[in-house]
Amino acid sequence: MRTIAKNKVKLQNHTGKLTPVIKSRLEKVRKESKHWKPIWTGDNGYEKFEVHGHPTNHVVDIGKRLCTCQFWMLTGIPCVHACAALSRVNKQPEDFCHRWLTMESYKETYNHHINPIPGQPLWEKAEDCNRPHAPKIKTKPGKLKMKRRMDADEKSASGSKKPKVDPKLSGNTADGVHLKRQLGAFTCSYCGDKGHTKRSCKKKKDADAATAAAAAAAAATAAKAAEKKKNDEVHTVPEKPVHQPQDVSGQADLGSNPQEIELTQPSASEQEDSEKVTKILHLSMLLFPCINSS
Repeated sequence: MRTIAKNKVKLQNHTGKLTPVIKSRLEKVRKESKHWKPIWTGDNGYEKFEVHGHPTNHVVDIGKRLCTCQFWMLTGIPCVHACAALSRVNKQPEDFCHRWLTMESYKETYNHHINPIPGQPLWEKAEDCNRPHAPKIKTKPGKLKMKRRMDADEKSASGSKKPKVDPKLSGNTADGVHLKRQLGAFTCSYCGDKGHTKRSCKKKKDADAATAAAAAAAAATAAKAAEKKKNDEVHTVPEKPVHQPQDVSGQADLGSNPQEIELTQPSASEQEDSEKVTKILHLSMLLFPCINSS
């Protein structure tokens, strides 16, 4: 509704035979037609021309509105070759455009209008009219099928029907249905030769074997060196201890200042014996009370 009203306002101020968009396109085509040279073929109607230019020549028939470039027939607008021929006969290209591109057809397109509609709450309710209902779904008896129906050219996993074999593919396939995988020549990423991959490269295997042998030899040499060092440490001669001079000054001090020892104090051994005797007597008193009473 808004588009129709808007376009009607635009059409009121426009003058010309063609619409604004088509008119601008035709002006561009007319400017490019200056580089083409039309030559009349000599027909009676003065309608057939041979237009010369780059990259090739074209034939234009003004009476039938045809051109070998097919632009005039597809778009309805005269092409550069037709514009060059029309300028030779002093005719306007606007007169040779299709009728649908003119202002008359454009006005006829927007001549109608759309009636206004009130809001949905104001619509009139139809009486004695049954509302349409969705059709009832009937469930077929039996278990539902989960697998899809396979085509005739597909190979079914189970079934007695054999797939159709294409005679063109029978030589390239094992079963006549599935194509074999076509692979190009392999190129080794290690040595750069063609015909094999890095996994099966002989040069790489030889290099890996040499590296492993060198590593094993280095490990064996290191083990021998460690064992030899260990044996040398075991058989080494121990060093003789160095006798240090005793401190005589300390003994002299002890001799000059003698300490007195009390003879009345019991020695350590006598004290331990007395403690043992006391424990034995205590146990005997507990075990034999009758002896203690007597």
